[in-house]
Amino acid sequence: MPAVNVVEVNPALGVEAAPKKKREKREPPKVERPPGKTLLPISKVQHIIKADKDIAIVAKEATFLICCATEEFIKRFGEAAMALAEREKRTTMQYKDMATVVRKADEFLFLEEIIPWTLPDAPAKRKVKASNILTGASTMLDQFVVKPNEAAGEEPRIIMNEDGTIGDSEMADDFV
Repeated sequence: MPAVNVVEVNPALGVEAAPKKKREKREPPKVERPPGKTLLPISKVQHIIKADKDIAIVAKEATFLICCATEEFIKRFGEAAMALAEREKRTTMQYKDMATVVRKADEFLFLEEIIPWTLPDAPAKRKVKASNILTGASTMLDQFVVKPNEAAGEEPRIIMNEDGTIGDSEMADDFV
């Protein structure tokens, strides 16, 4: 019996669509550092090192070793957080994965202040009552926005001072 292809037709467009394929899992590409080279730009690392006023001169070999150590740190931290995400059957690493790794692994405990644990139970956002907006009823904010003179129906008097500044009449009477 011959294989039958199922073709979906979109009535809105009148075009045949190809059948949906399941997403194939592919292995991430292996990034290898050639000997004597680093994945991080050495010039940027040198600028970061020079930002510390206490360090006068740093040898190129020392800068290279700092780059290699930084790469290894990022690699280990990323792998630990990704392993946690995979345990939860996710393919995307999230902030909570990194925060959990910082709390659980002694190796990354020094990052506790930089990557704080976020509270999983964030307070719910307060909803604005639609009835106040639609009816035009006054809210608590109106007490602070509306001036007392305007609330009583009086128009505030604005006068021009001799020096060119604008002020209201009540303030001008205080200085006379």
